[in-house]
Amino acid sequence: MSTSFHNNIEDIFAEACELHSRLNFATAEKIYLELLEKNPGGGLIHYNIGLLYYQTEQFNKAIAHYMKAKKLAPADPDLLFNLALCQKQLGRLHDAAAGFEELIQISPKELDALYNLGNCYRELREYAKAEQAYLRLLLENPDHLSANRNLAYLYHLQKDFDSALKYYNKVLALEEGDPQAVHMVAAITDSGAASAPAEYIRDIFNRYSETFDEVLPGNLKYVVPEKLRSRLDSLGYPLSLFPKCIDLGCGTGLAGSQFGPVCNHLTGVDLSEKMIEKASAKGIYDILQVSEITSFLETKSDEYDLAVAADVLTYMGDLAPLFRALTEAMGEQALFCCSTEDSDQPAFSLCPNGRFTHSPAYVLKTAARFGWQCIDQTGSRLREEESNPVTGTLYFFTKKED
Repeated sequence: MSTSFHNNIEDIFAEACELHSRLNFATAEKIYLELLEKNPGGGLIHYNIGLLYYQTEQFNKAIAHYMKAKKLAPADPDLLFNLALCQKQLGRLHDAAAGFEELIQISPKELDALYNLGNCYRELREYAKAEQAYLRLLLENPDHLSANRNLAYLYHLQKDFDSALKYYNKVLALEEGDPQAVHMVAAITDSGAASAPAEYIRDIFNRYSETFDEVLPGNLKYVVPEKLRSRLDSLGYPLSLFPKCIDLGCGTGLAGSQFGPVCNHLTGVDLSEKMIEKASAKGIYDILQVSEITSFLETKSDEYDLAVAADVLTYMGDLAPLFRALTEAMGEQALFCCSTEDSDQPAFSLCPNGRFTHSPAYVLKTAARFGWQCIDQTGSRLREEESNPVTGTLYFFTKKED
């Protein structure tokens, strides 16, 4: 093969790299593919077009070229890392974990590989392997925030509360006021917190928004919206169509889809903007608002005839602010329905899982303080946690007549 041919390929490759660096992906891809027709054994060309496909989220194509590059040249850490990232993006977690393991054999102190390896094993529920990956990372960088946070989560999930507390406190030392760590330390130590921080709730549900509709009804067998609607139908309430309604903590619209047919106008409110995006795509609501629900209600007066709070009070301890706001925001003959998880304590408790439970006596007493009377109270299975049923109470309240 002539020197001029080599020089020509090198010049064309340099042009493609320049276009690639300027994010002119379409032209760069065309040139890379033309080069591969002339030189299919060009490992660097396969690597570069693999990177281009990764950047444009064409992960299957990226993997194909990365695999060819891997066969044509000695194992390269960047190549192995990018290949494993592509596999992780496609949910091929076992392949991704194997790729990160291979990289760590070459570069034992590759922190990004250790972190991603821990994440793969965490998602695969291979918690012992995830723990070891995070601990190896922390030996090299004890102040790695995300590794400390994920390790705290792993220990918390496995009910090793002493270890979880150690790493939550490390998170707080690295990032003072971290909302998840603050809330979980309160949950483990039973510090008497009155509610979950808004930032914690927002972060949790933004993170779960993509899988929320599948995980809750499927894995967790969550049935609160259906049961609330069924109880409403059996009450014989005077209104069969409510003029203005609000779904508090609407999430992706699981409750809205149940109550929409009995609402002439339905507003959904949630702290998580990603949940609101999911709800918006369903076309259930007339109005959607990203807001903390009590703050939102405090801006309204005699506005709503029906309010629904399905699995929302579990993120509030003290219910007085909510009932106070509802009193002002709801009309004279309004109906409020909600669910709680039951507590055997006199009022409310923050459990180690970060959720609040409420005694029925406390719920009824607090509602009555702000002019609400219970017209229906039903014990019910709400969902499952680790295959065990979680029980609670469904309530329907109306305003007391003056």
